Amino acid sequence: MRVQSRNARFPLIRRRDAVLGLTLLPLAPAFADELDSAAVQQPEVVGERKMSAVERLKERQRKALAEAETKAEKIQYDDGSSLLIYSRESLEDLRQKDPVVRQRLNAPGRGSIPKQGFPYFVRDGFSMKMFIEDDFSRDADGLTFKVLAAGKVGGVKPKDGQKVIFDFTAYNEGGEQIDSSLRKAEPPAAKIGLGTIVPGVELALKDMTVGERRRVVVPPNLGPPTGPSTFFSAKQFQTFDIELKDIKTCVEKQTLFVTNEECT
Repeated sequence: MRVQSRNARFPLIRRRDAVLGLTLLPLAPAFADELDSAAVQQPEVVGERKMSAVERLKERQRKALAEAETKAEKIQYDDGSSLLIYSRESLEDLRQKDPVVRQRLNAPGRGSIPKQGFPYFVRDGFSMKMFIEDDFSRDADGLTFKVLAAGKVGGVKPKDGQKVIFDFTAYNEGGEQIDSSLRKAEPPAAKIGLGTIVPGVELALKDMTVGERRRVVVPPNLGPPTGPSTFFSAKQFQTFDIELKDIKTCVEKQTLFVTNEECT
């Protein structure tokens, strides 16, 4: 039986539906007014079809994101993934416009909190958004870095075949430390050009002078190998703090049947 409530705009079904057995209540006035307001708005038209209120909201959000992306530097990788580099100041702006960024910032855990002086990563499918401060630079090899301490003025840079002695500390995308040579008794030493150093780290070392310290963002294509036999299970962006401590030139010398290497 249909009756009228005090406000004729809000009909209600008395007590119980005979078939479903459901008790139906009148619409709240505030919600009804919101529906009335949406109904009188002029809908936008796409082709032959009118856009709903939800579609209009999504379209405004898409345009806002597209506008924000025009301020970012985009790098496309061979595997189909991409990197969007934003300034750190745009992080709060993207929080309002990008639900993926907002979810990352609002997630519990230390990794959701941007660390001062470190890049901040937000993964969105095959795309990675990286927020960095203005004192970071980019080189021709695709490395993003900033100099933490200058090396020797006029100092030489290592070349292929030379041995480098260096310290490093590695961080994952959440800014958590995952490895460090500082835990060991001596810093590692390796020859440039033999493929024994993480590619991105080697490229950074070849551009440094003795005494220099850098914070370097290494993309997955220049990162360490992955797999069951390695320390890393999946490709990801990594941040390395690197200090070049010394450069040595090595020469092999043979005495009878023994070959020794002398480095100076």
